[in-house]
Amino acid sequence: MTVSNLSPAEIVDRYTEKIYHQRDLSALEALVADPMIRHEPDGTRIAMTLAEATHRIASFHQQFRSMRFTNRKLIEDDQSVASAYEADLVDENGEVSTICGIEIFTVREGRIIEVWNAPAGNGSWG
Repeated sequence: MTVSNLSPAEIVDRYTEKIYHQRDLSALEALVADPMIRHEPDGTRIAMTLAEATHRIASFHQQFRSMRFTNRKLIEDDQSVASAYEADLVDENGEVSTICGIEIFTVREGRIIEVWNAPAGNGSWG
């Protein structure tokens, strides 16, 4: 199955698994548009190049020795997926912090082209 035949949820699952769980930043090229648009809560739209996206995620990998994301709720249509997620972040000392948030991804032709992401909160979804 080619990436372009996957559903938006399958693309986002692959993105999470490869980029965050396996820490394989080379997979970004196949999964993320260049540029990818990030929508910020203040109305800012950032056209993030592949190099900028790689640098952004690499900084997370430097900050945490592991990250494990779990989708608590997914809502999907033909081009988008919204995820209410939780993540366990393990720092260099082995301390675990849990965060939760919601992200909305738009996927076209097998690549994430847009992301809406407000800052995550501390703790788990109730």
